[in-house]
Amino acid sequence: MRIRSILRHVPIAKNLQFFLGSYRYDPLPSDTSIRLLELIPSSSDKSVVTCSLKTFELRYAPKFSALSYTWGNPNISLSRSISASISVHKNRSTQPSSTVTKITKVVVPERESETTATVRRHVIICDEQIIKVTSNLRDALRMLLTLPSKDSPCTPRYYWIDALCMNQEDLLERNAQVARMADIFQTAQDVIVWLGKEDDFTADALTTIERVASIPEEDWNSVLYTSFYDTTYREPHLTPHNWLGFIALINRPWFKRAWVVQEIALAKSAIVVCGKKTFPWEKLSKTLSFIKKTRWYHHLHTEKLKHVSGVQKNPGVYKRLLQAKLDVGVAPIYLDETRLKINASGRYNEYAIGERNRRPPLRMLLDTHRFSKSTDPRDKVYAFLGLADRNMEPFRSQPDTLTPNYRSTVQEVYTETARALLISSRNLSQLSTVQDPSQTKLPNLPSWVPDLSVKLDPYPLRFRGPVFWRANGKLTWDPNIFTMALGDLDVQGYCLDRVDQVSVLTNETDDPSVSWASIVKLALALDLPYPNPGNKTHNPSRVEVLWRTLITDTYRHTHPAPLETGLLFIDYVLNLQIRHRLMPWSSADEFQPHHSPLSDSIYPEWNTLLDLEPIDSPWNLRSYKQRLTAVVECMFNGTYSPIGLAQLQHELEVSGGKKRRLFKTRGHYLGTGPRSLRQDDEVWILHGGAVPYVLRPKANGKYQLIGEAFVYGVMHGEVQGMSLPKLHITIQ
Repeated sequence: MRIRSILRHVPIAKNLQFFLGSYRYDPLPSDTSIRLLELIPSSSDKSVVTCSLKTFELRYAPKFSALSYTWGNPNISLSRSISASISVHKNRSTQPSSTVTKITKVVVPERESETTATVRRHVIICDEQIIKVTSNLRDALRMLLTLPSKDSPCTPRYYWIDALCMNQEDLLERNAQVARMADIFQTAQDVIVWLGKEDDFTADALTTIERVASIPEEDWNSVLYTSFYDTTYREPHLTPHNWLGFIALINRPWFKRAWVVQEIALAKSAIVVCGKKTFPWEKLSKTLSFIKKTRWYHHLHTEKLKHVSGVQKNPGVYKRLLQAKLDVGVAPIYLDETRLKINASGRYNEYAIGERNRRPPLRMLLDTHRFSKSTDPRDKVYAFLGLADRNMEPFRSQPDTLTPNYRSTVQEVYTETARALLISSRNLSQLSTVQDPSQTKLPNLPSWVPDLSVKLDPYPLRFRGPVFWRANGKLTWDPNIFTMALGDLDVQGYCLDRVDQVSVLTNETDDPSVSWASIVKLALALDLPYPNPGNKTHNPSRVEVLWRTLITDTYRHTHPAPLETGLLFIDYVLNLQIRHRLMPWSSADEFQPHHSPLSDSIYPEWNTLLDLEPIDSPWNLRSYKQRLTAVVECMFNGTYSPIGLAQLQHELEVSGGKKRRLFKTRGHYLGTGPRSLRQDDEVWILHGGAVPYVLRPKANGKYQLIGEAFVYGVMHGEVQGMSLPKLHITIQ
């Protein structure tokens, strides 16, 4: 009666905390017990959430739902100038965004900064005591109070919500409950995914999901990669504005949280809630699977969609959003794939033999979900422990390793994880997951330990396709577990060569031709015949070595890349040449020459490079000029479109000049490596290493790992026939 009396007579927001004390958690009676939250509808003041926490043994707990959400701001993260234009319209136009011609002034209600969004500043009443929650959790609790129930109205509705059901201040309880989270989500009758409130883009996003999900899977194979831009295509009848809405939705922070992988993968069923809109996870799953199957994720980028004619003429509510560099990315696709793989293993099929409870190995989870984020960097490991298969490495040989312990530092957690994976695998492939040194954020982290708090971009070479790199042949690595405990990684291997020239990356210059000029310069510096340690009968030309190196000799998951890829590369060069030559003459003021003379700019010496090609080469200057004539004629006729180069552009972006730096060695090898590599770095082929690695000598005689490399001609064990001296070195 006390709480009802207070609610009836007291102005809640200002005076409630004077009457009620802060919530005090009673200790859980056992490691297998949990708290469940019961929401109590209020008839007096609906602005204040009232609830109760009750303790149960997990195995005897009543039916409950688990809430999956983000603690902080649920909206997409944009710059201040852009985010200021995003709003939640109460009176949204009934017209689709693609037909809106006038943009009204927009305001963001209760907009929070990234730093204040995780502050618990909203009051809820729990068992006549006060608990403070974040804005997003308060909104989620209000949503749950209005969500239709599957059970009888008289049946209590219980929820498991991490911020409330765990005593976050008790580290021992937190450690124990985090270790139980997989069991909790697997036991829940369903998982409710809260994405936050609706915004101007939600309607387009849901239109996209509904229409794509309605396409039969058997029809996906008939959807062409290039049909994304074909407005006359029969399915799925979506405008670029619809896709922009989907990009906005999929970039909400929930999709990038580390914990949601486990939460959604283990859910018996899941529903997604955005504002007042709800839909089953299966519809979103089909949409993501369709995007992966058609490879349309290559097109789903604001940097590409902003050039579409309809979007340029009428951006609608997406005018400011198009200034942000957003894409669908692989994070949500991998998130859904993990759920699909676990469900396909027969986890809920009691008649499945030998498949039940099969889960991914920890190594796979850490690699594929490297893009995920967490407020506590240690959760980049802990969030996947409960989802990983405990019968596989590293747990099979080290059963007591990697248990949640929030008293350990982030550096200790990451180093222990790297050490456990290296020792259990007995190879060095884990080194490929180390980020470029320029991206490392954690201080005092050994260079061979991945900083899991930052995303890995680009992804390791082994993700380039079905090829299995074997630069080390069959040479195995002998780990020294004692020096690893001290932060040193002892390795054995061969120094292939030393870097003597490197290219300029596209983001290091304002003139895009400069980057390509540096790349062509490296190709021109190659001596022929190209080094042939594998005694192959084919002697590639400079142009062939160049294009194969730039795409890691892989095209559309095929290795080695087919010769036709070289012809696509010539078309790509044609487009580059036209763009680079016309750019100085471009002007918003009609068609006036640029103030800088052509001679002041650096242009790639394509003509020289192609002129050095053999007479029978399909990439020589004569063939180039013939193709140039044909392309120009098609341009005049209006029949030429570079859309066919979209796949090659993607291959170049992930493996060439944008994300990896091209380099030449003193011995005239050509390769691509980390962005931070520089002259005099050394290229090593290590025992147990499937790919070459770039190492930098240190003053103390040891080495710093810079990153993995692709070196054309030595990716399949050729080093074993080179008679190089075997050396023992230490990486710090």
